[in-house]
Amino acid sequence: MIEPETLIDGRYRVISRLGSGGMADVYLAHDTLLGREVAVKLLHHHFAEDQEFVERFRREASSAAGLSHPNIVAIFDRGEWNGTYYIAMEYVAGRSLKTIVREQGALDPAAAIEVVVQILRAARFAHRRGVIHRDLKPHNVILDEEGRARVTDFGIARAGASDMTLTGSIMGTAQYLSPEQAQGLAVSASSDLYSIGVILYELLTGVVPFEGETAVAIAFKQVSAEPYPPSAVNPALPASLDAVVLRALAKDPAERYASADELIAALEAERRTLPALSGATAATVADGYPRHAHTPPPAAGAGSLLLAQPGGGGYPQEPPGPEQPARSGRRRRALLWTLAILLLAGAAVAALLLTSSPNESVLVPSLTGQSEAAAIAALRAADLNAVPAHAPNPTIPAGDVVSQSPAAGSAAKKGASVSIVVSSGPASAPLINVVGKGVAEAEDALHKAHYKTKSRAEASRTVEAGHVIGTEPAAGEEVKQGRVITLIVSSGPAPVRVPDVVGESQEAAEAALKSAELTLGTVRPRVTGTRSPGTVLLQSPAAGGSVHVGEAVDLTVAKAPKEVEVPEVVGAAEAAAATHLKAAGFKVRKEPRSTSEASQVGTVLEQSPAAGSHERKGATVTIVVGASAPPATSTPTSSTPSTTSSTTTSTTPPAAAPGSNE
Repeated sequence: MIEPETLIDGRYRVISRLGSGGMADVYLAHDTLLGREVAVKLLHHHFAEDQEFVERFRREASSAAGLSHPNIVAIFDRGEWNGTYYIAMEYVAGRSLKTIVREQGALDPAAAIEVVVQILRAARFAHRRGVIHRDLKPHNVILDEEGRARVTDFGIARAGASDMTLTGSIMGTAQYLSPEQAQGLAVSASSDLYSIGVILYELLTGVVPFEGETAVAIAFKQVSAEPYPPSAVNPALPASLDAVVLRALAKDPAERYASADELIAALEAERRTLPALSGATAATVADGYPRHAHTPPPAAGAGSLLLAQPGGGGYPQEPPGPEQPARSGRRRRALLWTLAILLLAGAAVAALLLTSSPNESVLVPSLTGQSEAAAIAALRAADLNAVPAHAPNPTIPAGDVVSQSPAAGSAAKKGASVSIVVSSGPASAPLINVVGKGVAEAEDALHKAHYKTKSRAEASRTVEAGHVIGTEPAAGEEVKQGRVITLIVSSGPAPVRVPDVVGESQEAAEAALKSAELTLGTVRPRVTGTRSPGTVLLQSPAAGGSVHVGEAVDLTVAKAPKEVEVPEVVGAAEAAAATHLKAAGFKVRKEPRSTSEASQVGTVLEQSPAAGSHERKGATVTIVVGASAPPATSTPTSSTPSTTSSTTTSTTPPAAAPGSNE
């Protein structure tokens, strides 16, 4: 057991324990995120260890979370915590049908039919959406403080509640199990109708059709035994109502009612044939609690006291085992009450016949906003006949009176008919198409069609930003008024990353941008002598940034300096040549070369590049300048004296060095 103040999954703070069942414990908790009270159902740990079971549990909880109906307990959230799994659902203050029948016995037939019709409306809503309950029973139906039936655990039973070996947790379920479920066969919406038939039988008689020592024994009877007609237990019931109940309990699904709508129609027809209730039992559900068919109504304030009894809060403990002696005594008391009330009713009718005038007028009571059953009971109490008609209404809850005619407070003769229009809830219609519209226009159109809206952004290359790409549900799908429609709104094209093209040639850069679904923007040349012409020097936006598809990227591309003609400087003096070249925009590099010609010293002998060629400004022109050769050194020679004569050697002076004046 979890202690109060425990925080489940960091969000739900436990207030108290509401009850326990075969699959889970249920706690009242405070949702710290949204500031509301919720019921949190925690799976027993041995179920949480079965991964197949857990997966079914998650899947079915998700399906059930999509059911939004006045007679269905809403599922808000599901998750994992402390080694097990939980579901957070709407908290409904009230009592389960099982608690009411156990404490008060059978209900008045009209009240029983009203409650079962509400259960059928919940089942019809789920069946149309492909969700089958599989475990409908009075324990899973709560009557709230307004007298409305609320069905819980939709879709969750599929996770494993039909396991016949778990006798401790299935005893309550086996009593309401359809024959096909008891045999392990496939279930359908008809299986839910059988279970609802068992609930109706119990509300009319105070007992279930089949009892047994074990779940298997009960399941065997569901398959092979025929139930007693309800009137055999409660003789006050008409034979026509017996026929409706027994058809709902047919062993063969094909012999049951074809749909919840068909069973609703049969029950409403039966309700119209029932005799008017006595004054003591006319308001069977007006205070939110159906009363025993043969028991006087509780004293004022009793309804609030009942909420505080064990099993209250809308989520009672699983029922105890069979209580046959108590039921027998209850049946005897019921028969005695029936005889007493019939005698009282007979006396009342006789008195009315003797004292009332057929032309006496009465005031028409106010019926708008009441439940259909309460309105019919109020009209009967005023000696008026109800003529109900059902119509969709997007704002009035299903089962409540929308309008009446004659109006409240007007005079009518006793026995006159009063027409009441009862809401069947929001109407279903194909969802209008708002694709391509602006958000404001789409929201306005959906609101006028009685839908709520929310938006979700999504990138699109084809739909303009701020306009509707699609809806969830899709246009044309049957959707009930009042449902929230998700508008998928275009945020424009999805952003893309800018590629790095610096250092690439302009052609390669343009191809890379095109591949990234970007375009080439402005190309700015920049003169540089350090990079090859056409090389990308800079880009904007920079590489790695996020931009929209089709956005332009600007490039700065290297451009070669302007070329000029190299002037002729060969033959010119060194200084004059250097000045001339620099004036033309070139740099000058000097290379000296020795020469023996005095006229060549200090004169440009060669140049590179050659005169007349074209080079970029700033290029270097090499000039070769004549320089004086170093003086030559003489090598002494020795002569060998002649044996016959002596030789006189004359020395010739060395040649003058280049550039010498000698």
